[in-house]
Amino acid sequence: MRTRVRSGDPDAYAELFDSYARTLYNHAFRMTGDWAAAEDVMSAAFLEAWRLRGTIDAEGGSLRPWLLGIATN
Repeated sequence: MRTRVRSGDPDAYAELFDSYARTLYNHAFRMTGDWAAAEDVMSAAFLEAWRLRGTIDAEGGSLRPWLLGIATN
């Protein structure tokens, strides 16, 4: 999946979103304490992840830590 996301495959990115949207939303809610702000953080994180997709290492496990780092920043 890393290689597919890195190359800009929209189907892989949809899988990434489906797999981690709830996780990012919950993380954002814990950081902000506000449902609407959490939605904004989640959306911004996925947008930034798309922009940074070329920085993903080809080798590795889950992309969860990478996405959580983006959301936190």
